Order: sequence, then structure tokens, then C-alpha cells
Amino acid sequence: MMSVLLTSVFGLFASEGLDPLGIPKLVNLIIFVGILYYLLRKPAREFFAQRLRDVRSTLDRAAKERETATTKLKEIDDRLARLDRAITEIQEQNDRESEAERVRIQKDTDREAERLRQLARREIDSAKLGAMIELRKFAADKSVELAEQMIRGKLTPDDDRRLVDRASAGLGNVT
Repeated sequence: MMSVLLTSVFGLFASEGLDPLGIPKLVNLIIFVGILYYLLRKPAREFFAQRLRDVRSTLDRAAKERETATTKLKEIDDRLARLDRAITEIQEQNDRESEAERVRIQKDTDREAERLRQLARREIDSAKLGAMIELRKFAADKSVELAEQMIRGKLTPDDDRRLVDRASAGLGNVT
């Protein structure tokens, strides 16, 4: 460092020519720089050595933190991958259960529809039978009524008396 300073100072004087008043100034400058160098050499070395240690310490700490962060990031990526697989498995299980539930509901619906069809058939058959019985009864009543009207229209008082006699003779035989 000192040699660089001296070379530049001598180069400055050599290019401009040597001034007789410049030599004492040059000597004073060299002495001043030498004293400064002597006084500041040890503290400057310690300062720069400490600064170098601090920078290295900071770099080492940053490297360790980077490794820790990388490890944590890998763990998080692994967890996310497992979580994605778990989500996929849950979705697949949900799809299977949904399909099974849909099939079960469809079977229950089909069974219930068949039960309702059979119940409706029974009710229709029962109503049909009741209607036929009612229709037969109505037809029988109407037949009797028509026969009665026909007989009354053709029955003479003599025929009426003979019928009453025959009925009373039939009652007399029963006792």
C-alpha cells in the first residue's frame, strides 16, 4: 500500500517537474502516511479480520438456514403429496359409496314400485269383484222387479187366489 502511494506521488512530481518547496511537503506526507499506517495497522487488521469473521458467520448461518428451509420445504412437499393422495383416495371412496348408495336406492325404489303395483292390482281386483257382486245384485233385483211387473200385468184375480191356496197348502204340510 505504501509503495503504491509513493509511486503515485513520485509520478506526480516527475510529470510536472520537481519543485523545491514540494520536497518537504512530500516528506511530511510520507511521514504522516507512515505514522497513520503504523497506528492504524493493528486496529484495521482486527477490524477487517472481525468483519471477515462476521461475514463468514453470517454466510454459514444463512447456509444452515437455507438447508433447514430446504429440508422443511421437502417435508411440506411430501406432506402435500400425501395429502393429495389422501384426498384422491377419499374422493374415490366417496364415489364408490355414492354409487353403492345410488344402486341401493334404485333397488329400494324398484321394490317399492313393485309393491305399490301389486297393492294397486289387489285393490283393483277387489273393487272389480265388489262391482261385479253389486252388478249381479242389481241385475237380480231388476230381474225380480221386471218379473213381478210382468206377472202382475198378466195375473188375474183367479190366478192370484190359486197361488195363495197353493202357498197355504204348502205351509200346512210343513207343520
